[in-house]
Amino acid sequence: MTETSPTTTTVGGAPTAAPSSYRPDRLVFLFPGRAAAATGMGRGAYAAPVVRAGIDTTLAALDGALAGRVHAVLFGPPGGPVPPDAADPALFVLEHALTRLLTDAGLAPDTVLGYGVGEVTAACAAGVLDPADALRLAVGYGRLAADLPPTATMSVGLPPAEVTRQLPPGVRLVAVDTPESCVVAGPEPELRRWERDLAQLYVTCHRPPTPVAGHPDDVPSRLAPVAGALVGVAPRTPRIRWLSSVSGRPVSADEAVDREHWLRQPLHPVRFADAAGQLRAGDRLVEVGPGGTLTGLLRQSNPDLPARAVLPTDAEGRPPSHPDPVRAVRALLAARRDSPHLPDQTEAGVPRPGRRR
Repeated sequence: MTETSPTTTTVGGAPTAAPSSYRPDRLVFLFPGRAAAATGMGRGAYAAPVVRAGIDTTLAALDGALAGRVHAVLFGPPGGPVPPDAADPALFVLEHALTRLLTDAGLAPDTVLGYGVGEVTAACAAGVLDPADALRLAVGYGRLAADLPPTATMSVGLPPAEVTRQLPPGVRLVAVDTPESCVVAGPEPELRRWERDLAQLYVTCHRPPTPVAGHPDDVPSRLAPVAGALVGVAPRTPRIRWLSSVSGRPVSADEAVDREHWLRQPLHPVRFADAAGQLRAGDRLVEVGPGGTLTGLLRQSNPDLPARAVLPTDAEGRPPSHPDPVRAVRALLAARRDSPHLPDQTEAGVPRPGRRR
């Protein structure tokens, strides 16, 4: 096992592995989306000097009012409200700082995959977006989320084709989490009625505690904050493999430099299951962000892929007080290749399958 050299190059401020680096096991960084945002999620990680410097620098680039709301999400008391416009930039601030921490320790990713707004962090880690451009884009998505009406959400234990065939009026498919589970959003009465019908067929449904923004028909007319954030942005070709949760496949060089990609993202369901289906034997999965819901989803569909969350939460959803992301990733790489279920996953607080995002 050979890690990448701690000496790394940067492309537009985004960390990348040195060209001479070699690692027989490939690191895949997973970046969670909006539903993972929780107040206090940055408290423990902030103790690391690299994370502290990254968070402070990025917060300083935000305007005062928004910076205060993002700061409250990162460091406020756990269980507090998360303002809709602050969740996305707060996630980028934390995820980008954690990425820098791991890369500076010689643990650069070979592949990146983001869920929802986590796609912004993934593009930044892949060298496609400058950190400043990625932050503006996350702010734009946050403003879009604040403008969309709240809606009821439900996870349905059915394949996407079955869900699409049965969707009640006004209910939309918003995410495909695993090959056998999807997330839908729509009017509460319709979801409640459908939930009762599905229960009669022994189909498992789950109501996530964190609401998501709706997907009304007029979303295209609300994209001005995202379009404004893209002014002057010049995306580059990826330096590493980038799996998109918009298309569900690896992003080509032509797709990466297409700014329209970011305008399409809010209009389509999150194709996390399709993108995760592109992972390969030998991949080691690291959830770089709050919680461990993405690793939980992947254990449902591909339990043989070793996975670890760097900021896992406990059974009550509380983040660790003294996390050590570098140690967690090194333990993942040191585990025997024929033993994907790491012996200390449970004590690390990674949630069991069944939780969304």
